Amino acid sequence: MRLYPVEPSSKLAAKIAGISKKKLRMDVLIKETDIRTLDTLVVIGNGTPDDIAVSIVAFHLNGDKIAGIVKPKTERRYGFISVIPLYLKDKVRKVLVLMDQEDDQLNAISERIQTDWKELTKSALEVIESDGEERVRIFKGKYGSKEFKLILVINGLDAIHTDKHSIEDHLVSAAQQVSIAVGDFENSKAAWRLLSNDQQLRIYKELKAHRRLAESVFPQQVLGCRYLNEES
Repeated sequence: MRLYPVEPSSKLAAKIAGISKKKLRMDVLIKETDIRTLDTLVVIGNGTPDDIAVSIVAFHLNGDKIAGIVKPKTERRYGFISVIPLYLKDKVRKVLVLMDQEDDQLNAISERIQTDWKELTKSALEVIESDGEERVRIFKGKYGSKEFKLILVINGLDAIHTDKHSIEDHLVSAAQQVSIAVGDFENSKAAWRLLSNDQQLRIYKELKAHRRLAESVFPQQVLGCRYLNEES
């Protein structure tokens, strides 16, 4: 799967371009496409390193599917909901949202999204059951006359003991699997930041080089992107 920055001059675009081409040497980003033809979109809720993680997952997915990618200009945790209608234009039919669990219950996150969407649009988001991964929630909704699917991917791993679950859970897990010492920690985000730039880059390179490692480290992100990659 290839990624196209909906806002080419954004920090998100620069970050993905910098690490994917210059440091990881993976051809996942495209510079030009007709944005009106895009039918799928990835929304990054938290910024970096979520953008790097989804780029690695996209690299390992087969096919020529192009998905737009964007980081909304809002600092509010659920602020992305209010801008989804802006993205439901032209041919966009599937929107994948990547967000950290933090210390919320999984069901509470889903319910908050459904409530906020209904308050915003006066229409409901219907849950579609997803087998095997509780951190992937798929909703079917309607905005005006347009039907769409929202794929919610909640970052976090139960195996990582942290006070708040985040994408860093996955990266700390990767560090442990490639024998980079992390030590004891209470917060995975803080533990990841304590690693040197060279250590972080080595982990990214290992994830890029080894597909099975990436799939084991990012199970829900892979599942969500595969669903996004499907034709229907």
